[in-house]
Amino acid sequence: MAEDFPHIVPTTRSFTMGDYPSTTYRSLSGAIFKRSFGNKQTGYTLDMTFRNIGDSSSTGELKASSGTAKQILDHFEQAEGTFLSFALPDFVFRGMDDALEGMIQAPSNISWRYAAPPTVQSVKPNVSTVTVRLVGELSA
Repeated sequence: MAEDFPHIVPTTRSFTMGDYPSTTYRSLSGAIFKRSFGNKQTGYTLDMTFRNIGDSSSTGELKASSGTAKQILDHFEQAEGTFLSFALPDFVFRGMDDALEGMIQAPSNISWRYAAPPTVQSVKPNVSTVTVRLVGELSA
């Protein structure tokens, strides 16, 4: 398991609930049969955007506590890309209603991993916008 996500509060978050694992079978006659393979949701997704953060060090225009694009890329490397999972600390959800945050963090044994490498868009010299897509799965 990799270290927790860097201490950077995202500008925007987009969350998709997980679904219950199941498979649908269709017979030759057209009848449908569904089979459930668990009683817990899995496959959560969380997209986070970090707008106008410093590239590798804080500039005079940006808050020193805002974090950097390099911290996110370093974390991706430390997580061995999409391989290792990690925990998401509560500060990532700062500004959300407690009830909504509770639904996102509900499974106490949820682990997050990168679904793809982070995307970095250069805004101006030494300032970038980073987009991250995470997938949440239940740990064994």
